[in-house]
Amino acid sequence: MFRITKGGVTVGMTESPNYIRQQENGCFALCPEPLASGIVFEGTVYHLMGRDALKGAETVLLEETDAGTEITKATETGGIMFVTMAETGAIDDVTAGEHADLFSPWACPVNYTKDNIRRYNGALYRCLSDHTSQDDWTPDAAPSLWVAISDPAEEWPKWGQPVGAHDAYNAGAKVSHNGKHWISTTDGNVWEPGVYGWTEEAADGT
Repeated sequence: MFRITKGGVTVGMTESPNYIRQQENGCFALCPEPLASGIVFEGTVYHLMGRDALKGAETVLLEETDAGTEITKATETGGIMFVTMAETGAIDDVTAGEHADLFSPWACPVNYTKDNIRRYNGALYRCLSDHTSQDDWTPDAAPSLWVAISDPAEEWPKWGQPVGAHDAYNAGAKVSHNGKHWISTTDGNVWEPGVYGWTEEAADGT
């Protein structure tokens, strides 16, 4: 694998560079690497640093690199971008839950900020306020600090008591509670299923 850089910025990657030289008539022709003055990449002619000049072509550096390392870097960068987008709301919670392995596990003592998302016991949780984590403030035991992001593969997640508008259930939300399935009939639902704001889903789906 070869990396093509210009002024320290990566132009692209290629497995097989197309080496060229300029003929006497001004046309470019493919040639072996030792005879080359430049390369063609994605339809653009580039001059290779340290080689005979190519009039009108920008100069680039061609470096051989390990393909596995480059793929790992790209994967890590993509994962960081995904997490950042999820924490800023650019990616919805359902999509985030489908890629839970990209998020760091919850740990302590760590300074967490609002909207950080962490993985704990296989589930994702969003931080509700800035704090320094403690042993007894695990995401599943600290509803004032963390709110669970439902697993999209779990159709009827266990109901949890909302502590405010930020984690209240919306109309159509599905939960399980006391051995039954419930569907929220109102937005901003903070009531316990069976008390108000929920319709029980019968075993036959009606």
